[in-house]
Amino acid sequence: MQTIIPWLFSVHGGHSKEFCDHADSFIEEIIHRAIELGMPVYGISEHAPRNHTKYLYPEEIDMNWTPEVLMNKFYSYCKTVEKLQDKYMSQITLLKGLEIEVVPPDDYVSFTQELVHKGNIEYIIGSVHWVNGYMIDYSRDKFNEAVKAHYGLENLVVAYYQTLKDMVKSIKPDIVAHFDLITCFLEPEEIPAYTHPQINAIEQALEEIKSNNCLLELNTSGLRKPINRIFPDKFIIKKSNELKIPFTFGDDSHNIQQVGYRLQLARQTLIDLGITEVTRLNKSQQNNSKIIREQISLI
Repeated sequence: MQTIIPWLFSVHGGHSKEFCDHADSFIEEIIHRAIELGMPVYGISEHAPRNHTKYLYPEEIDMNWTPEVLMNKFYSYCKTVEKLQDKYMSQITLLKGLEIEVVPPDDYVSFTQELVHKGNIEYIIGSVHWVNGYMIDYSRDKFNEAVKAHYGLENLVVAYYQTLKDMVKSIKPDIVAHFDLITCFLEPEEIPAYTHPQINAIEQALEEIKSNNCLLELNTSGLRKPINRIFPDKFIIKKSNELKIPFTFGDDSHNIQQVGYRLQLARQTLIDLGITEVTRLNKSQQNNSKIIREQISLI
């Protein structure tokens, strides 16, 4: 029997091909892998459906998916996870999450609230994949379009963190995911020195996270991107720690190979910065419908 490792968990991932166009493994394959690795808790957090054709991804259009198809898939996801929570209860605690989208800008807040209520969602992952209608993590070409539309990288970066700050204030997510995702398509040598407006935007976003008692995720998917590092950057982790923002882990898995991906490095990153605890979501033993926070030692 695989040894259970308390800090080896993920609260963001489990994207599966039944419900996500860019995932490669089935949901039960992902769960089996998490069990094999000895993960005590695994949060499954499917993407929110986009309710407007303007925000469909190119491959979704190619597959003739519509907003209605996405809605049906999302509610099927919710029901499926509930069944799998019962099925695998003796082997692993599965959490049912939602990774939100910030589109359309004028009604994503009320739409998210509707999804959480109707889908009986247990926790929310706050993410920003769109800035002023432009995709920032789909491809380098799309990212370049966003840079051009904002008249330069600095303006786009500032707009991204302002969008993230507004999302945190409006949604109050349990977890803020891949905080500096805006850097994902930059090569390490392309990262310019942060300017005062960018630093200010980052600090304001972190202050909002602190004010709303959100967890900040160390997301290992950045190691699979051109930026080739964990999200967020170490200087952001240091600033967050100064604010006493608690950290959590996410593998952002979309296939079985990514389950638990490089979480040992995420752990070591925190330890090297003098951080010896991480926060894990779990189910309350007294009330199985309630999500609780647990402080888990990294050493």
